[in-house]
Amino acid sequence: MTNPEPALLSVPRFRLDWSLKDIAIGQMRHYARVASAGECQILSLTLRSRRMARITVGILGLGTVGTGVVTLLSNDPRFRVKWVAVRDKSKPRSVDLSSIRVTDDPNDLVNDPEVEIVVEVAGGLEHIYASITRAIANGKHIVTANKEMIARHGSEIFQLANRKNVTVLFEAAVGGGIPLISTIQRGLQANEISSVAGILNGTTNYILTSMEQQGQSFDDALKAAQQLGFAEADPTNDVEGFDVAYKITILASLAFGRFVDANTVYRQGISRITDIDIAMAKEFGYRIKLIGLARRGDGCLDVRAHPMLIPLHHPLASVEGASNAIFISGSAVGEVMLLGPGAGQMPTASAVVGDLINLASALRLPDFAPYFQPTIDSGEVPLCPIDDNESAFYIRLETEDTPGVIGNIGHALGGHKVSVHSLLQRGVPQTGPATIILLTHRACERNVARALKEIEAQSSTKQVGIALRVFGK
Repeated sequence: MTNPEPALLSVPRFRLDWSLKDIAIGQMRHYARVASAGECQILSLTLRSRRMARITVGILGLGTVGTGVVTLLSNDPRFRVKWVAVRDKSKPRSVDLSSIRVTDDPNDLVNDPEVEIVVEVAGGLEHIYASITRAIANGKHIVTANKEMIARHGSEIFQLANRKNVTVLFEAAVGGGIPLISTIQRGLQANEISSVAGILNGTTNYILTSMEQQGQSFDDALKAAQQLGFAEADPTNDVEGFDVAYKITILASLAFGRFVDANTVYRQGISRITDIDIAMAKEFGYRIKLIGLARRGDGCLDVRAHPMLIPLHHPLASVEGASNAIFISGSAVGEVMLLGPGAGQMPTASAVVGDLINLASALRLPDFAPYFQPTIDSGEVPLCPIDDNESAFYIRLETEDTPGVIGNIGHALGGHKVSVHSLLQRGVPQTGPATIILLTHRACERNVARALKEIEAQSSTKQVGIALRVFGK
């Protein structure tokens, strides 16, 4: 038999990893051993035609990101978008759908045997989760941008995908256009990751940046963000930290190889932060950022989402506007920061289509799905109690401007082993409370909480305005 391998090199080359190349080479050698020269020629033509065959895609959702995905795929010869499922078929659309079937029933595409990949960019949870699990049960691969679904149901979704030998890709679920998921899954495989921390929500970072640079109140900065399209009409998911909690849950599961229960992740939003806090943090040498943090603890994982004071010299402090940035610490690489657009139509659509292209490059190979499946233990890991955390704290109090107030506050803190690093009192209006700002040394969170409860009970205290943790201290 003549050497068949030159003919068989019509099998597409892969950029993903040597393991995929090995699969392709192994298949070529297998066919070379068993096929005659004539059969090799037929096989070569078959593989070539498979490579050229367009992959049929169904899309759930045609909002901002879905429109971007359709736009990117419209001139891509590798894909054929057969279905788009929408909530309202009569709604005018800004993208050409003349060659696409539009339906308001997700089952039309989920149950279509021609559809090989389902792209989910609709958002939401319960109805979408049902459609996705049904699609997986039907043997379809999934590309999703749904962080809440992956964070809350990732364990069940990936177990079902394993049983059905299909792939679920979710690069767009965290970090928008930043290739964060693939970096943790593939680029940092040689590392034991000790921590992941970052700015994971563009809306809140835009608000906090505006409060600092424009001197705006929280409400004014939020309104401006809504007018520019950076914030939803109902901003709760963003400003109260739910979005960041979902994202850091996903990153923690990938980085540490154990599923994290999103419902147990500690969360604090930014809605109680004032322009005074922004100004005082800067005076102390910090900027306030909403941070998702995941790190290894003693027999547990420390995973949380809350605003923190970031030292001005730290790279995360310089991230402004709607950008995202993620700081990863690995055993071999050291510290790495990824920065880029964390949201928006085309950055997120870019991540979705990137997953589609990665999946398409391997789709015609047998048994490729395990390569893409995340190596996460199905059992959930316990989270470290937030009360056991230790850090320095920024505290804002509203009190009566009377003698002995500062002494009473110091006595309460000292009685619970909380040491004060700095204390400032801002000018008192003719009527109204005094504003007292404290910066503590590193202390146990349980002790700080007890001290604040005692301070709150003091007759001279009007309000414990806010308590924020200090990053890295």
